[in-house]
Parts: sequence; C-alpha cells; structure tokens
Amino acid sequence: MPAPTVEQFVEAVKETVLANKRWISPPGKGSLYIRPLLVGTGAVLGLAHAPDYTFLIYVSTTSRKAWHRST
Repeated sequence: MPAPTVEQFVEAVKETVLANKRWISPPGKGSLYIRPLLVGTGAVLGLAHAPDYTFLIYVSTTSRKAWHRST
C-alpha cells in the first residue's frame, strides 16, 4: 500500500482540522481525536492487492470529562 508523503499527510491533517474547527472545544475543555486511515478499495474479493487506495482522516471531539472519570 503506497503511503502518502509527509507533505500530503500534514496537509490533509491541517485541512481536516480547519474544516472542523467550529467543533473544537476551548483549551482545557476537551480534545480533538485525529485518526488517519489508509484503506485498500476496489472490486477485489479475496487474497489480492487492492487496485486502489483511499487515504482519509476522521476527527472527533471529546469532552474533558470523558477522559477524566472519577473512580
């Protein structure tokens, strides 16, 4: 699977974060989870190389409470 170049990766992360900036919590109130994904695509079913690949980035916000629970 051909990986994106460093420049492509950084630019994709920047564009994705900027496109979702209205959802980002203020400092200290939450986090932005960033998940890059490179997946093989195409009309192949079985043990073979995918004819095409898709590179995408998911982002998701989370509140500070979700990560810091009292026990």
